[in-house]
Amino acid sequence: MGSERMDRLDLFAFYTLLAIILIHIIIFPHHKRFLIPADLTAHYPESIRPFYEHIARTRNLKKLIRGIENSEPIFSLPSSGQIFCFVETSEKHYSDRVPSIASTWLGRCDNGRFFSKTPLPDAKMPFSTVYRNLEDDYDDLFRKTLFGFYYSYTYISKDFDWYLKGDDDSYYAMDHLKEYLSTLDPMEPLYLGYRMKPFLVNKLNKKAPKDGYNSGGPGYILSNAAVRIFAEHLYHDEVLCPYDWAEDRGMARCLASMGIYPADTRDENGLHRFIPFRVNEWREVPDAYNYYPLMKNGSLVSEKFVSIHQLSPKKMILLDSILYPSSGKRLFTPEFLNLL
Repeated sequence: MGSERMDRLDLFAFYTLLAIILIHIIIFPHHKRFLIPADLTAHYPESIRPFYEHIARTRNLKKLIRGIENSEPIFSLPSSGQIFCFVETSEKHYSDRVPSIASTWLGRCDNGRFFSKTPLPDAKMPFSTVYRNLEDDYDDLFRKTLFGFYYSYTYISKDFDWYLKGDDDSYYAMDHLKEYLSTLDPMEPLYLGYRMKPFLVNKLNKKAPKDGYNSGGPGYILSNAAVRIFAEHLYHDEVLCPYDWAEDRGMARCLASMGIYPADTRDENGLHRFIPFRVNEWREVPDAYNYYPLMKNGSLVSEKFVSIHQLSPKKMILLDSILYPSSGKRLFTPEFLNLL
């Protein structure tokens, strides 16, 4: 009797999945592959797991680490220090975003490199083809980020205090960042970035990151303790860390399952260190997205801001020349960011 009931449940689960696939194909025909909803994977019947594994994107290390290449400069970078930085990039940005980052902030990390699918055309740049066996598209961003953190800690070095994931259109004021990190304990499981509110559709979902999530745009940082917990307990566990089409929300969900939530990274004046939007457009963003209410008047940006998102290569180089002038005399004020 119990076996017959289980067969009926498995059959029901199979037809539910089939219906979701058909709806997905009809509504989102541009997706090349079906994306498994996070909560569905967490409760999938074992009897149809082979079907799930066939359409899901693997986290299998034997498949993902195969053939990874490193450029020559990688081998001269330190294997320990305050901060390890990896920048996720794509081939379409090799000629614009990559050079601007390489010539500005990346070299100020203790160990900074690009994570890409294919080798960069300039072999003098620090890169690892960590994403060689992943898809080079937005749909695979969640898996890129998971594997990026896992690979950084497990295969590159466990001896950095902090691990930063950056986008290729974000800029980091590394002296501000290092100064800020020096006030925190990397042996505590910390998750730093710009804190956003949960998606509205997740309010009825008990698995949603009710404490918010750090926006992927300005990047986020895991302490050594946090990335160790992620690598040892979460990367391989698709129940605690299921797929999510929104990479930043998915990472928050993953970490929240082990009690790691976004920290308050504002300065002593309540101003923001991580900047997710263009500053002159920030106040237009609905309050529903911002975890902390935006002040109606005055600056939103800390004088010691650490990252800013959505910068073109030219503006990134301009900002860097102002923050790090050849004369050595910095004339920067946060109001300047309104012009970018």
